Amino acid sequence: MHRRAWITAAFLAVLGCSSKPKSASKKKSGAKSHATPRRRTAGSKGPKTMGNLLLESYIADLKTGTTEKKISAAHELGNMGSGAKSAISALESLSGDANPAVSKAATQALKAIQK
Repeated sequence: MHRRAWITAAFLAVLGCSSKPKSASKKKSGAKSHATPRRRTAGSKGPKTMGNLLLESYIADLKTGTTEKKISAAHELGNMGSGAKSAISALESLSGDANPAVSKAATQALKAIQK
């Protein structure tokens, strides 16, 4: 799945929307809903918001992407500022990269996040 399609699907999931049409089912009047509320599990790090999904995507690009993707991801993480603190370890590993453009982008992103 392309990143744009994946992000769109994730965004719809966060909003509770679906790209599939819902079945037409009618509730009986006066019927109570017995649905249990969602509970966070011990390992969850919070709800999957659009920012969290983008952050995870950029971190994945830092680890396995092409040179252009690594540079772009580093710039975007730097633009996120302190909200991208979970990407610090991935950026630190790239700050010593053999490619000077990748190294420079990672260093600048680290400075922006740690402000």
